[in-house]
Amino acid sequence: MKVLGEMTFKKLLKLGIFHSIYWFTTQMALASVGTKFPHTFFTKYSQLFKSFSWEKEGKIWNDLFKINKWKGYIPEGSQLNQNIYNKKQLTSFKLNDLHTMIIEMRRAEFVHWLSMLPVLAFLKAPTHIKIINVSYVVLANLPIIITQRYNRPRLEKVYQLKLKRGAHRD
Repeated sequence: MKVLGEMTFKKLLKLGIFHSIYWFTTQMALASVGTKFPHTFFTKYSQLFKSFSWEKEGKIWNDLFKINKWKGYIPEGSQLNQNIYNKKQLTSFKLNDLHTMIIEMRRAEFVHWLSMLPVLAFLKAPTHIKIINVSYVVLANLPIIITQRYNRPRLEKVYQLKLKRGAHRD
């Protein structure tokens, strides 16, 4: 049986397995590297993670993609890598806990943007390979990025309010 021109089903299956291993390995390695970045990086470069005015403090993402309906289905990264901050660890709204969560949300967004870069390895690949890999990388990472961009501004707002009211970091 011929699939995609001269490619047999067996060859297509091997290619699928290879690409699955490539993406899993690459993304786990990048997640591991991401955990090594110090908190100070995400504080120093906080401007990279600011909401644009058109994002309406993240509201646009829920309006467009109904994030509240599906964000609970996003797998928790800490299940695959114990060095990844578990978002369920935010059990209090103390200033220090909020700050840590905001930093970790920036880290998650950063890592998922980085995780899209390895798709460049497929620039010279046949069109169908490019389409499959670009589709995968967008579908695997963009939902997490937009979820961070939806949730983080709201948490930052709570953090700023607590700061204005005189709360202190522990």
